Amino acid sequence: MKFMFFTFGGQNRWEDVYNYQDWVIQKNIKTTGYRLLDPHNIRRHSGTFEQCRDLLMSYVKAYELDSPYNDSIVLIPGYGLPKKSMLKLAESLKSLPVNVIIFNNAALQADLSYHANMLTQFLKNINNSGKLSFITTSTGGIILRRMISNSNNYRNYNIQRVLEINPLNSGSDLAELLEKWPNIAKFIGPLLKDITPKKMFSLAKLPRDIEHGILFCPLHWKAFFKRFLSRYDSFPISSRPSEESYAQIIKKFPKPLSEPLENSEVIGLCKTYITKGFFEDKENNQ
Repeated sequence: MKFMFFTFGGQNRWEDVYNYQDWVIQKNIKTTGYRLLDPHNIRRHSGTFEQCRDLLMSYVKAYELDSPYNDSIVLIPGYGLPKKSMLKLAESLKSLPVNVIIFNNAALQADLSYHANMLTQFLKNINNSGKLSFITTSTGGIILRRMISNSNNYRNYNIQRVLEINPLNSGSDLAELLEKWPNIAKFIGPLLKDITPKKMFSLAKLPRDIEHGILFCPLHWKAFFKRFLSRYDSFPISSRPSEESYAQIIKKFPKPLSEPLENSEVIGLCKTYITKGFFEDKENNQ
């Protein structure tokens, strides 16, 4: 057993494979070793998956950590965003009678297929006997779409509702541009090639029987990249479906933000949609 020590939660090389009441078992994407973290990101054990799980179950019994809820909400951060980027939203959602779980993935280290497979394994390991909902940002929604499209029967997950915040369903023009430079593409990671418009066009949309909403929040930094892309007028940007075509329930936030998930109004809209299936009233969602 290694010395117990604080960690940063594993946003770079560790990915979640098991979550129970904010206790997390993670796998290192490079070494394939496992570790057990408590809710404060203190490493409690390192070893095999079975060793970490057995120790966690002993804690569950000793500290009476049984979950009182059947339904769960899984939060999936976007490209390169750490788990902590969704902590404020997660804390707010804990006022609801559901299990709130953040899925941490080493987004810069692997491609879309790998992350979709890891999400599949993660969902098999969570304690969820009721309905399952998701809140995703950026590429988090793409990972979910790929996972569902790979599933033999996605209905086994009992997915009720999906909310995407600033999704990349129709792909990223910036990714299409950066992919042309091998050194940059290598630095950003294998997922870059999977989020180009061409690749996104071939990926199936979410099934119609899953309630699906999109919340668009204009970001301050995007204005800079629009100017950056305008310098490459001869660069052929792919044509593809608009983001609005991916969901029927859509809300556009009225003002630019630096950190949408730190904004109390955005968090309030997330809670409203995830509990009711709409943002305000049904006539005022566009």
